[in-house]
Amino acid sequence: MGLSDNLVRLVSEDIGLGQYHFLRSAMSIAVFLFLRNFISFSLRPMRWGPVLWRALFLSLSMALFFSVLSFLPVALAGAGLFTSPVFVLLFSVIIFKIRPGWRRSLAVALGSFGVWLILRPDMQAFSLIQLLPVLAGAFYAAASLTTRRYCAQESPYTLSMAYFGMIGLIGFLWALALDLGDVSAAGKAAFLLRGLVWPGPEICFWVAVMTGLSVLGILMITKAYQMAETSYMSIFEYSYLISAGIIGWLLWGNIFRTGEFIGMGLIVAAGLLVALSAARISEQAINEASSKTS
Repeated sequence: MGLSDNLVRLVSEDIGLGQYHFLRSAMSIAVFLFLRNFISFSLRPMRWGPVLWRALFLSLSMALFFSVLSFLPVALAGAGLFTSPVFVLLFSVIIFKIRPGWRRSLAVALGSFGVWLILRPDMQAFSLIQLLPVLAGAFYAAASLTTRRYCAQESPYTLSMAYFGMIGLIGFLWALALDLGDVSAAGKAAFLLRGLVWPGPEICFWVAVMTGLSVLGILMITKAYQMAETSYMSIFEYSYLISAGIIGWLLWGNIFRTGEFIGMGLIVAAGLLVALSAARISEQAINEASSKTS
């Protein structure tokens, strides 16, 4: 996923964000339909409402995340996205009235300070664009909570298809609206505000490459979550920041300041605390259930 997201820059000067999501979604859906010939799985949701809400939250998250990739290095945008465990905690307290322990409270403090460091506290180079990945993290948290509480019994293929269908539709409508409204922009903003264009073979090739990488990543993540406990596996999602940072440095020469490295480290530490706290609670619940059974 770190490699795929770093390749977005190869197409951002020729097609817009909306059309990118539409093309990638169309190709991804085609891949899943092709895989259905070899793997038996259902695409019909058990509960349409939660599946569609999850797809909408996740689509908004990814749309916001990808909208800044022409402005920010992927690793920094990813750091904002991975504030999601902190938002999961906040939403759990506000919406579900869950009382957090000291580990999760510390995670909120660490994550907030990490975001503050990444957003350049000197304010000289600060831009509101840098807040968009954090907002993306909030929507990602909403999608995660919806998945855990309301979509636990759904097929991962169903959830993936719903997501690709939703973000593809949003991307197409966004590009069409820009086209009909005759909206245009220059420079880095062109990727965000470019309407529909006729993509050349090279653009289709790179979108296909990113589609293959994304589908492969999703399938491996899905398999990993099927093999191990969720809160344990979520720790490894933070390897994205490492891979995205290294690949961004190799491909584009992105170099981060000391404060940005520290900020990313604090966000990773916050996510680890939330995940380990969840694993501890889950283990206690299992032990209590076992003792009652015995």
